[in-house]
Amino acid sequence: MIQISYPEDTILEKFYNDYKSEILRRITVIKKQKKISWKNKNYSLTKKIIKIIEQFENEEYLKRVMLSPPNELVKIIQIYKKMYEEPRFKNIGLQFFYNKFYDEKRTIDIFLRSIFEKYGYDKIDKLQFIKIIDLKTCPYCNRNYTFSLNEEGSVKPEIDHFYPKSLYPFLACSYFNLIPSCPTCNGFGAKESKDTYYQYPITNPYEVKKDEFKFSISPNNINFFNVESKKYDFDSFEIELYGNKASLEVFKLEELYKEHKDVVVELLIKKAYYPKSYIEELKNFGFSEDEIYRYLLSNYKRDEDLHKRPLSKLVRDISEELKLI
Repeated sequence: MIQISYPEDTILEKFYNDYKSEILRRITVIKKQKKISWKNKNYSLTKKIIKIIEQFENEEYLKRVMLSPPNELVKIIQIYKKMYEEPRFKNIGLQFFYNKFYDEKRTIDIFLRSIFEKYGYDKIDKLQFIKIIDLKTCPYCNRNYTFSLNEEGSVKPEIDHFYPKSLYPFLACSYFNLIPSCPTCNGFGAKESKDTYYQYPITNPYEVKKDEFKFSISPNNINFFNVESKKYDFDSFEIELYGNKASLEVFKLEELYKEHKDVVVELLIKKAYYPKSYIEELKNFGFSEDEIYRYLLSNYKRDEDLHKRPLSKLVRDISEELKLI
């Protein structure tokens, strides 16, 4: 995983001002109509639901929900968990009350989705949103770009809800809950609607620390580092990846990166063909270390640039381990 840089305050303010009005207007309409229609079914407003949605009419609180950084989003989730916490026990005698609780919680979630998803997230210009963040590759895997094509053949941005909107609908339009990603990590059996609060506490890309995730190679024989380009092949080493175990499990990063041994083999061969003397010679021509790195490895080295090219974290970590430059 790679880090997403925090936005400037002006970007956050604009995000809030662009979408708050639709959300507030939707709350007013719901209170007036006292019901909503969701997937061809009507749901009535109750006193408990009124109490919950009225909180968001307080703009200070609405702004907190929409702009809170990752560590604050956790606190917001905890507040709502207490509001409709699932019963701690259940048996045949209490089945009726458990079902009643479940139906009520589902209804509350539907009302919140009709506010924050339908009139918040769905109103966002997704393409412009990703361009502002300026993130080229998926921060979860750094294997794919954050753009794909829709059925009409137009450029389609991929945005993941870090905390799934199906489970935490009140965060459907929260800036730091919207993570540019790739189709593989956002769906296709990877993250999808996995509960990243309870079951899979993965790392939010905005919170990734330097080298929190680290690639390494594990040689399969003791002569591995005796530099000789012809001896390197897929069977001579394994790719190791260290980091948040939940993240590795959810995105299947260990399994996927084992399929990129060809990239590591190329680095090993370059290690054999580019001795230190060659690199020092390039420095004598006035090239900086970063320029030499780009020239030899066709890759970015600085943390803030890793998002610009797929597999850049793998290439950087392994090239540093090999002392390639």
